[in-house]
Amino acid sequence: MLFIEDLASLVLWLLATVLSVNLLFLLFIFYRRLARKRYYEDKDSARSRYTRVVSEFVDNEISVDRAVALLQEASSRAEHDAVQEMLLAQEDANNAERISQVFFGLGYVDEWARQAFGRRRAKALLERSMKREKAAISTTVPRTLLTPVRRMRMFAVPRSVALEALGRLAPDYAQVFVAEALHDPASEVRRIAIAAMGRNRHPAAIPLLFDELLKAVEMNNDVSLRSTKSALVCYTMEDLFHFVPYMTHPNRRMRFFVVDTVREIANKAARHMLLNKNDFPQELYDAFLENAVRDEFADVRARAGAVIKHFRDKRAVQALRTLLSDENDFVRLHSVRACQDRYYAELVPDMIRRLSDTRWRVREAAVKALAAFGASGSNELYRYFVATKDQYVSEQITEEIQRSGLTADIVAALAHGGEDRDLAMAVAKKMVLMGKSSLLTSAAAGLTQPEPRILLMDALMLAPTEQFLAVLETIGQTDDGPVGDKARSLLQAAEQRALAAAGRT
Repeated sequence: MLFIEDLASLVLWLLATVLSVNLLFLLFIFYRRLARKRYYEDKDSARSRYTRVVSEFVDNEISVDRAVALLQEASSRAEHDAVQEMLLAQEDANNAERISQVFFGLGYVDEWARQAFGRRRAKALLERSMKREKAAISTTVPRTLLTPVRRMRMFAVPRSVALEALGRLAPDYAQVFVAEALHDPASEVRRIAIAAMGRNRHPAAIPLLFDELLKAVEMNNDVSLRSTKSALVCYTMEDLFHFVPYMTHPNRRMRFFVVDTVREIANKAARHMLLNKNDFPQELYDAFLENAVRDEFADVRARAGAVIKHFRDKRAVQALRTLLSDENDFVRLHSVRACQDRYYAELVPDMIRRLSDTRWRVREAAVKALAAFGASGSNELYRYFVATKDQYVSEQITEEIQRSGLTADIVAALAHGGEDRDLAMAVAKKMVLMGKSSLLTSAAAGLTQPEPRILLMDALMLAPTEQFLAVLETIGQTDDGPVGDKARSLLQAAEQRALAAAGRT
């Protein structure tokens, strides 16, 4: 009896403990939600209060000292974060210096530096940063007793957040902090430092970034290959001279990433201006035309075409022609895509040959590339389509004609006279005979011009479908003009043909 009473007491205590733990957990969640709600309310309030100050500062209506005096009223964590985010959102190359000076004046840089490097180290770095000292860049990570602890994610994340803010300072101010962070034992912190180096475009950092890239390629780096390549892509056309020595690197994957990085930088620049060979360093131009197009690694040759297309000269035409006939289908595929530029109209015959490529993806890309040349390219495509006896090639071209909207061009060409109409009629007839007539039937139902409509109906009559016969019946009932007469005569011919077929059976 005594044992049962003890057991009941134990169960009650356990139940009370569990309920207490649950209650504490609920209270913690409730407190955290209230704290977050208060944080965001304070942040919104700070945004409203300081938006005008930040706008006037960015517009040069108030000085750095005046902005610091007004923004110093922000005291809580939420207000600091709001001011920081508003200033960083307005930062660009023209005002980065002034915004950095405001961060120094508000004491934010001192706070970030202490979080990232500790109180003792931060003081020296802060002084060097304010003097805009140049820092030697290396990635040597010293080992200490605290290294395993500093590598732990829970300690590395606050340093990464602080370094992210320090890396957004003007490049001359940020350099010492970024260089120091490269020695951090945590890969998260070094990744932020590498990204900041790329964003700030330190020319001296390019060799180090390529060293980091090589380590990642050889699987000896805890900073990811993607992070390092993203930092390199931040450089611009003016920095490409520094990339030249790596175009002939003995590691073929390194050469690939160098070529691919140049491709991304060139494509980024091409969004704002039409590039030509004069926008590239002469050494890089020669390296692409003499080495990259003959590289033993197919991936290098494949990516090279996307850079060479920006050169826009005779040597580029010849290089692309070579790549279009490369033995590797991946190279041919990317080369065809690179030629989608009317400057390279001289290469249309080479792309026509790719319509009979052994790889369907190359054929598909060739059809799309030819369509990009307008009427001259699409007419060459149609002539090839009409002449070819290859069933697979014909099927693929037909599908691409329908998918890319060229059917509308074919129908429009029927309204023209001369060679264009004859060619369009030949294409339409072949498509009908291949059973690809749905879009043409819809066009016959929707056209208003009599002549192309009648021509299209003649083509569709080569292999009439149920859908087409229904369209003919509708036209015959609603149109009293020549189109209606044509529809009725075609229907009559179709009925006679059906009766003759039934008689034979």
